[in-house]
This record gives sequence, C-alpha cells and structure tokens, in this order.
Amino acid sequence: MESASELMRKISQGDEQSFTKTFDRYYSVLCYYADKYIHDSDESRSLVQQVFVDLWMKRKKIVIQQSIKAYLYKAVRNYALDYLKHKNVESKFLHQAQAETEAFDTNLIEEAELNARINSAIDDLPEKCREIFILCRFEELHYREIAKQLGISIKTVEMQMGIALKKLRSQLTEHQNILLLLFISSKK
Repeated sequence: MESASELMRKISQGDEQSFTKTFDRYYSVLCYYADKYIHDSDESRSLVQQVFVDLWMKRKKIVIQQSIKAYLYKAVRNYALDYLKHKNVESKFLHQAQAETEAFDTNLIEEAELNARINSAIDDLPEKCREIFILCRFEELHYREIAKQLGISIKTVEMQMGIALKKLRSQLTEHQNILLLLFISSKK
C-alpha cells in the first residue's frame, strides 16, 4: 500500500489511479465527518465530492505540509463551516424577505378592505351628497365648479361635503378614518 505522501505526489503529477485510491480510502469517513458539522447526509456527500474535485483541479498548486489525510479533514471542515455560514446568511435573508412579504400582503389586504369600506360608505350616502362627494374627491372639481355644474350654491356644496365626510367618518373605525383622510388628501 502506498503512503499518503506518495499518493499526493502522484496526484499532483496527474495520476488518476492514485487519485481514485485516495478517494476510495477517505471518501466515506470524510462524509461522516462532514455530517457531524452540517447534519445533512446529502449535503455532506456533495461537500466531500467538491473537496475531491477541487483537490484534482488544483493538484499542481496544492502544497501539503502534513499528510493528505490531515489536508482532506481540514478542507472538509473549512467547506462545512463555509456551508454553515452561507446557510445562516441565507436563512436570515429568507426570514427577512418572508417578513417583508407578509407585511406587504397585510398592507394590501388592509388597503383592499379599506377601499371596500370606503366605497360601501360612499354608496350609502344620499344621492345628491354622493354625487357632490364624487365630483369633489374623485374628479377633483372645486366647490365653485361643482356648484356651477349642478346649478346649486357653493354653500350647498359645502354643506353636502360636510354631511358626506361626517357620515363616512361615522362608518369607519378610528384607524380607518386616518387612512380615509390620507386617501382623500391623496385624491385632491
């Protein structure tokens, strides 16, 4: 049986048989060792395979100070720690993204519910009051323009808008009233 240093010397020269012997000799124990860190046998096998791929690809550049066994164990440990760091960062990112998505979804639901309540409250207004409110807030007409268009006085428009806002406020919760004010002011 060849020594580990002899195997590494032959691997660095491109000897595939020596590489295969090294792989066969250490693969299983390295998988077991990696699994002690990452607790996922599939990922452990993949990680150890990557160590061997890198060993082969970098064989001419690698300088082994100790034995090949020590080198492989250290490489597997480093890969496993990098894997865990990556998983930790990924987990934090996914958690943050999930929280942001949930907050966004909640905001969309609240906005949809508010719009439905506002529309329902607007539909419940008396006909003339509703017409004036819509002209003012959605078509963005000034009181003077509404009065002229409907053939009524500006005072009537002011009074009907006051009635509309009072009825809308009474039908919506305090939180929704704040959103209603924001909604109305954004339409001005």
